Amino acid sequence: MKITKDVLKSNIKHAISVVVLVAMGTIGFQSGRAYQKYVKVAEKVENPYAHAFSPEEISIAVNESGELIMIERATGKYIVYSDSIGQTIFGMYANRIHQEVSDVSK
Repeated sequence: MKITKDVLKSNIKHAISVVVLVAMGTIGFQSGRAYQKYVKVAEKVENPYAHAFSPEEISIAVNESGELIMIERATGKYIVYSDSIGQTIFGMYANRIHQEVSDVSK
């Protein structure tokens, strides 16, 4: 079988197209991985609700609007809860302290 110039050109064009397509796919995949690895990690925000605080770790207060403020003693960072959530958490916290005091006094 004799290979002509036209067949050779056609095969080379097809091979170049495949190489370009694979290269573009690889570049796109690698840039996605780099974005996920470097940019997404930098944007990651710590969830303040992920840690359950003990009474020794926090101070709590209720402001004039009825909102609960939990202040982390070690860092001074605080979280403000809306009035209904604040009242519920404050009630649970107060009940826990009351039970601890009641157990100690027995």
